[in-house]
Amino acid sequence: MPGYNRAPVSAELTVVPSPQGRDSPRAQIEAAWQAASASGLAHESGPDSTVLAGGRSEVLEAAFKAVEASLDAGAHIVQVKVEATEDAGRFGTT
Repeated sequence: MPGYNRAPVSAELTVVPSPQGRDSPRAQIEAAWQAASASGLAHESGPDSTVLAGGRSEVLEAAFKAVEASLDAGAHIVQVKVEATEDAGRFGTT
């Protein structure tokens, strides 16, 4: 079983690039991946998506940074799916 399936919180981010964005569609996707990668929580990346896994606070913070980077690059849509296990804790704790 992959580690991200056992993490308290996982977030899947899918970038829908815009051809009219500031940067190229590929760069819009790469911006999200690079921001997610910098967090150390990125476990997998598909053609347009990135999965983050870890504690609640750190995953949500990394997801925010990845979304922000993609939007700054010109993407108009970033879909985020967050899943938490029963032991994910409450907001404000990890």
